[in-house]
Amino acid sequence: MFISKYKVRISDINYGGHMGNERALVAFQQARIEWLETLGLSEISIGEDKGLIQRRANVEYLKEVSLGEVLDIKICPAEIKGSYFVLAHEVINQEGVRVLTGNVTLGSFDYNSKKLARIPSKLKEILEKEIVIKG
Repeated sequence: MFISKYKVRISDINYGGHMGNERALVAFQQARIEWLETLGLSEISIGEDKGLIQRRANVEYLKEVSLGEVLDIKICPAEIKGSYFVLAHEVINQEGVRVLTGNVTLGSFDYNSKKLARIPSKLKEILEKEIVIKG
């Protein structure tokens, strides 16, 4: 599991005065970028000349999030299935309250051939150490 800090900015706030629904995915991506950096990887370089491509995402909004809040975004690999893997996210506010949950399905992608590819061995080993479900 990896934990990233995310401070809610003015650009995250919508006309309702709270975090906009699309901004959860921005926060998830920022946490994912930081997680990958700790592994010596990036979204465009996950090993073996492959990058990541997002297939699916979902978010469950549990509580309003306001400007200036500092959130802990927890990332945990949840599943590997073929060329794809799922990262589960749990977002906790400063009071220890879970405000968002969600997951993102990412594929290993060869941007040169524009095709899905097997998950590079280094990343797959890392995922398998923390995985919940293998498919």
